[in-house]
Amino acid sequence: MSVSSQSTVPHPNACTVALSPGVRALAAEALRPTDPVAVAAVLEPLRAAFADHRAATEGAHGLYADLVQDAPRLARTVDGLVAEHVFIDAALAKLAVIATGKDPTEEAILEGARLVLDDLVRHGRHDADLMHAAYCVDLGGE
Repeated sequence: MSVSSQSTVPHPNACTVALSPGVRALAAEALRPTDPVAVAAVLEPLRAAFADHRAATEGAHGLYADLVQDAPRLARTVDGLVAEHVFIDAALAKLAVIATGKDPTEEAILEGARLVLDDLVRHGRHDADLMHAAYCVDLGGE
């Protein structure tokens, strides 16, 4: 098979690259004395980046569909990642409600930010593991 006829292999972190600035910004806000207005401001672009991530990965024309076509054995793993999207969206929405609510406590904001950051980091690792499992081949040998 010629090189030009091979499918393009996505970069292992292609799904999460756009999320990185938003994740870093939320982490920076979570490490400071908590300002609900600043946290809410950071959340908007992060939520938009995560929506873009979902649009790029989910659906019939998304990256996950292409991956399952190339590696059907990973369909359940993809289902798990799509389910993680729902939980991450919920965590982002909950943090937005906390940050924009009346008199949010610093503890509630920090806990919400920690949950979102943990979920995003874990999901990014799962995305990278999925890409590795699908497209990296061990040729064996010594």
